[in-house]
Amino acid sequence: MSLARNHDRRAPRSAPPPPAPKRLSQRELHALLERLDRREQMLIRQIAEERNRIDNEGLSQLEADVGDQVDQAFVKTSVEMERGLIDRYTAELADIAAARERLSNDALGLCVDCGEPIGAPRLQAQPTAGRCSDCQWRHEKLAGMVNGQSQSW
Repeated sequence: MSLARNHDRRAPRSAPPPPAPKRLSQRELHALLERLDRREQMLIRQIAEERNRIDNEGLSQLEADVGDQVDQAFVKTSVEMERGLIDRYTAELADIAAARERLSNDALGLCVDCGEPIGAPRLQAQPTAGRCSDCQWRHEKLAGMVNGQSQSW
């Protein structure tokens, strides 16, 4: 056996590209919708709890003449944090509504930018995802540049 055979000079084969993501099956779609329903109900409860906490604890403490300026500042900060949570929960509810709208247009699981399937692993991680990973990366990169944030990727 000669050494020449062992040292074949052909170019190494490159790995085939990964298969393109497929659309969600009916079973995957049903499971995704159940997750969206559960998350929506939980967000609605959390918003109600935060609003209740603001009304019952925060605002009543702000209206009372109890405590010093530090106590009042703490209460104001707490109320603002709870309002921030409500805003975040409300934004997530809007994302769920947008996912339901895409479902009604038979576009749930398709990227809103390129139209390609998003892929089950991404949708399992983020059920309201409207973009595939590549388009989401580009979207975030562009948003960072528009907002003046420099990012080195």
